[in-house]
Formats: sequence, structure tokens, C-alpha cells
Amino acid sequence: MVKRVLIISLLFSSFTALGNTKQAEPIKEIIWLQSYTPPFHITKSDKAPQGGLCDNLTEQLINTITDVKHTRLVVPQQRINKYLNEGKNVCFPCVIYKKQNNHILKLSNPTTVYPPFSVLTTTELAPKLTKKHGLPINLINLLADQNYIYGQAAARKFSNRINTIISNTKLNNSSSFSWSSENESQAVIARLSRGFLDYSIDYPFMADYFNKQGRFNNITSIPLAEEEAGFIRGAVGCAVKAKNNFASQAIKKINNVLKTTILQSPEYIKSQHTFLNSSFADFNKHYQQQVINFKLPATDAQSNTVH
Repeated sequence: MVKRVLIISLLFSSFTALGNTKQAEPIKEIIWLQSYTPPFHITKSDKAPQGGLCDNLTEQLINTITDVKHTRLVVPQQRINKYLNEGKNVCFPCVIYKKQNNHILKLSNPTTVYPPFSVLTTTELAPKLTKKHGLPINLINLLADQNYIYGQAAARKFSNRINTIISNTKLNNSSSFSWSSENESQAVIARLSRGFLDYSIDYPFMADYFNKQGRFNNITSIPLAEEEAGFIRGAVGCAVKAKNNFASQAIKKINNVLKTTILQSPEYIKSQHTFLNSSFADFNKHYQQQVINFKLPATDAQSNTVH
């Protein structure tokens, strides 16, 4: 009797092991999420022939990964995490590369490199803020200053350090959050320009981009004392909660074409130059070091922040 039980247990263990090692079926579709956030996503036009910062990347990924179906889905930024959590085959091309594990996204190798986050304000108010809180500006002191109103898009996230400072300092006091789902990044810039907000946080090239559009010409950026690294890397993120080991399969395909084709293509490099070169000293050097020559350490884990 004991032998029979032992044999059954061994057989059960064998079948379980076989079941656990069964390979996932090849993925058939990638759904690419896109938000209303210029200059990351822009409709192609004479002024923007390649679209936004993340648009040429998405286009090249679709054109070079030819063994799956591709679908684009435009959603408000605040609903991106909803789609990522629903277990669908979704990827988002505009996330911040990090080194910790995350239960929502699996990240690709870096796709680009951005200048560090800065304070965005008006040209009129900037001298007053720097006189009171330094240059580069001390973000903790500025956020704690009740004389000035901070604002951001409701779904906007930054680096872990900046996110923590905001949540620990503001506690929703003297803060204003924009819930607009139409042209979300412009909604914050418009409120800054008209004096409804005193300052926000974003990349310095956001000020350059919106000033060049002609509707706003009084936005400027101030460096942050808390941004020590000197750069922020971008990446593609795919939904971990999707079935059939989707994220790992998709990221493997994405990393392959990034390395062999996209990251060194003239089209893609030009699209990054258009938005980043004027506000990011030594962009070419950073791009070569942090993207082209990027090597993933054996102990690296990854997490994400949506741009």
C-alpha cells in the first residue's frame, strides 16, 4: 500500500513538473497604448513629420516585428494603468527605465535618454522662485512654500525620488491637479501661462516645445537640486498581467529589433534630436553611453514610471 502511494505521488510530481515546464504559445498580437500627451505623442503633420518622441519608435517596432498583429489604442493617460492591469496584450512605448522589479510592467532595454526633470514656471515668476529657493532650485523647500501653487496632470508621474518628495511634502495643499483627457500636457502648460498655477515639474524640453507652438511663449524651466543623476532613460513596457507569458515574449522581440535596427536608425535618432538636442547638453554622448552601449547587469531588476 505504501509503495502504491509512493508511486502515485511520484507520477503526480512528474506530471506537475511537465506541466510547469510547458512552453507558452507564441503571442499573436501586441496592442500599443498611446496617450494625449504632446510632445511624446503628436499627430503627424508638416511641422511634425515623424510625430512625437515616442511615435517613430512605435512605428518602427510595428514595421520590424512582422510575426504578430499590431493594434494602436489611444487612451487618456490616467487610464493607461487600467489597461495594463486588465490582462490584455498591451505595451506602452513611453515609460521611465528603472532598476527594480514591478508587478505591472516588464521593461525593454533603454530606448532613449532624457534630461533630468526641472521646475516649469513663467519667465516672470522664475527670478522670484530662484531668489527664494536657489538655483538649482530646492524642490522640497519650494513645495513646502504655501505662497505658490503647484500643479500637474493627475496621472503624471516622475522618478521615484521626485514622486516621493511630492507625496511627502504637498499632501494636496496648495496643489492643483488637471483631470483633462484632451491634450493633457498642454492643459497644465496653459494654466501655467495664464497664471492659474505658479509652477509644475517636467522635462525642460516641454517648455521649449510649447513655446515654439506659438500659443504660449512665457514658459521657462529651472534645474532641480534633487536631480543628481544628470539623465533619465526611457523604455518600452509590456503588461506583466497579460496571459501566456506575454510580457516576456513581447520584450524579447522588442529588444531584438531595438538592438539590430531601430536604435541606430537615422530616422529614430533624428526624431530624438528634434525634441531633445536643444535642451539637453551632450545628448549624443548620453545617447551613445546610456542607450547604444547599454549593458544590463546580471542583478538588474526593472520597474516603471509612465512618462
